[in-house]
Amino acid sequence: MNLPNAITVARIALVPAFLVFAYSDSDAGAFAAFGVFLVASLSDLVDGYLARRSSIVTRMGEFLDPLADKLLVGGALVALVATRGFPLWAALVIAVREVTIQILRIRIVNGGGTLPASRFAKMKTVLQICMVSWWLLPWSSISLAHWAWLVAAVVVTVLSGVEYLAARPSREVVVER
Repeated sequence: MNLPNAITVARIALVPAFLVFAYSDSDAGAFAAFGVFLVASLSDLVDGYLARRSSIVTRMGEFLDPLADKLLVGGALVALVATRGFPLWAALVIAVREVTIQILRIRIVNGGGTLPASRFAKMKTVLQICMVSWWLLPWSSISLAHWAWLVAAVVVTVLSGVEYLAARPSREVVVER
């Protein structure tokens, strides 16, 4: 296993620790959850940079990297719905898109191709991470900023999902030989 893939696996391993803190009933727990979430999210930039810089992009990394994002954000959304008043409908919209595109990715990979992240999907990931980070902090109430982050993340999440599903198969599948 190369270094970028090891970082991705470590990011996946941080999800349970994040969840323990996210379900804590204290400001200290909320800040710890925020910190772990931030470290895991920033490590996403590091593993991608190292893989591209060292020319060691692998099929395993292309599969695990978006999976790690989905596990981290998905776990955060579950915790936010349970503990912070995050709207269930928004979490479900995001979850349906993520599961749908992950199934599409698995099918394409099993067929010998790849489904790399589009620019729009990368923007979706950044917005989701910013939105989740904002909601994780122990605010005294839900503000207009909470809703602005939520709407931006949900809209771009839906649009990026539509982008993948509407793409012609010849553009989606890159067969590696």
